[in-house]
Amino acid sequence: MIEENKKIFLRHISTIQRNSQKYLDICLGESIGCGQQYFLAYIAENDGITMYDLAKAGNFDKGTVTKAVQKLVDMEYVVIKTDEMDRRVKHLHVTRKALPVVELIYQTRNEWKEALLSDFAPGEEDRFVRQLEQMAHTSCQVLKEKARQKGTKEKGKEEMQRKGGKEYGE
Repeated sequence: MIEENKKIFLRHISTIQRNSQKYLDICLGESIGCGQQYFLAYIAENDGITMYDLAKAGNFDKGTVTKAVQKLVDMEYVVIKTDEMDRRVKHLHVTRKALPVVELIYQTRNEWKEALLSDFAPGEEDRFVRQLEQMAHTSCQVLKEKARQKGTKEKGKEEMQRKGGKEYGE
């Protein structure tokens, strides 16, 4: 039984991820896609964040962040302001139009989290979240090391970060 659980471990993670996207799409409707909701909420929580810092916070590549932010700009949920001291730096800010959408995102996420954790016994939720955080951290470290060994794009990301993230206008 334990061996069978180990074999389907990633399938369970994949199912949760796909179902989470579907739930967000259903609940958020036309207001925002599940692909942009993370970025909008994070920008709202970190007013003035740069695209580089946004990518770093979520472990996203620059293309993913650029596309998501552009969609948010097109929807008039985010504005990009050039830094007065360094014109290469662009800061992201949510608009008033985005505020009800941000609230809907928080409400929807909370409802989904409550539904997923509804069968957990008291105390299990905290332990589960700590284990997820540990797994996420480990996955980043393993990926970074594997990319270093293989000399793939992740190595390029590290180089970009050492150079101060110039590709994101920092």
